[in-house]
Amino acid sequence: SLEALPSLNKLEVAECDSGVLRRFVQVASSVKKLKIESILGLSDVVWRGVIEYLGAVEYLDITKCNEIRYLWESEANASNALTKLRSLVVRECKNLVRLGEREDDDCGSNLIRTLKTLAIHDCESMEHCRCPNNTDNLFISDCTSISSASFPTTGRQKLNSPEIDSCNELLENELEGDNSSRVVINNISITKLQYLVLFSLPNLTTTIELSHFIHLTYLLIYNCSNMESFPDQELPNLTSLTSLYIYACPSANASFPRGFWPPKLQTLHIGWLKKPILEWGPQNFPTSLVNLTLYGDMSDDDVSRCSQLSHLIPSSLTSLGILYFDKLKAVSVGLQHLTSLQHLTLCLCPKMKHLPDILLPSLLSLKIKECPKLEGRCSRRGSYWSRISHIPCIKINPEFLDKILHPKNFDGSLACLAPPEEGVEKDCSRKKEEGLKCN
Repeated sequence: SLEALPSLNKLEVAECDSGVLRRFVQVASSVKKLKIESILGLSDVVWRGVIEYLGAVEYLDITKCNEIRYLWESEANASNALTKLRSLVVRECKNLVRLGEREDDDCGSNLIRTLKTLAIHDCESMEHCRCPNNTDNLFISDCTSISSASFPTTGRQKLNSPEIDSCNELLENELEGDNSSRVVINNISITKLQYLVLFSLPNLTTTIELSHFIHLTYLLIYNCSNMESFPDQELPNLTSLTSLYIYACPSANASFPRGFWPPKLQTLHIGWLKKPILEWGPQNFPTSLVNLTLYGDMSDDDVSRCSQLSHLIPSSLTSLGILYFDKLKAVSVGLQHLTSLQHLTLCLCPKMKHLPDILLPSLLSLKIKECPKLEGRCSRRGSYWSRISHIPCIKINPEFLDKILHPKNFDGSLACLAPPEEGVEKDCSRKKEEGLKCN
């Protein structure tokens, strides 16, 4: 038998029998972080006996426990047992159907009041997700059978960052149809929502009405290949929105973009839409816009000179990214008006070989990825080195740009979706003042 472990705060149990897990939780009454993986014999009945000993657990991670179909019998029982639970992560539990076996509509007051973060990943049999009332952050990804989700209907209603990824059945049932079924958050007030992330959702054809999200500050829509309608005319009403990402949505209505933008927009990533970028016309961006990334469509765009894009690039920018332009050869002309530019990122422009000489003296960071003709010229022995060696941060083929190029590499947190320029701006400024370099 095991001796009591009253001082143990973190416990990880993997690839063992459920009896071993039960003996550990019985003697480790103070564990705050519990992670279990591949526990044999951990059925619903056995698991319900285990959670009786998890009163001190604040962070619970369950991975590859394939015999569990429900985490608890009822939400009332769960709230009595998991009294301090703040974060629940469930991954690759292939037979999990729902969180609770009994999910009555009238038991909202019995939901786990302390839970702030709920993440469910790659649970292929999951049919429904009920989000507890006080949850701040919700992540659901690769749950191919989930067809419905319930969000807070009582209490504080402070869910502010739902992230839904590759849950095709959920979007098909919850977002399509008439106005009453288009919104994924059903029949509740969502005015406090601050973050919304939708990516890799092939069944999404119509986005939610943006007028619901008056406090939205961050909106990302990526790789929704069949999304045909985007209500851009409502964007000026989103007075709190500062970051907008919408790209790799090739079916989006042909009129978008047409110059409607949130008045306080600071960061915009946009491109690879139905409307060719050369047909966009002037966009009347707000003067608050300082960070812009434009995405081409490697196979279709005819942009060979940056001057063809100059009308889309406002003089207010401090950061500019140009990605996926297959025919673009130079950015030496067309950017002269960017007198405040500090950060320049060039990615996947295979024919690119010229930089904007006039802007190089003021740059704090220069990042280049998969631009082979330019990479050599910007190396320490290259022809550009004497003109760029003063730049505090020079990155050639940096790994962090993979998160922009391939969002499936995201780690599940909204922080990793932020443009890298924001993360290095202060550091680059500091290093420039101190005469240091980070290349």
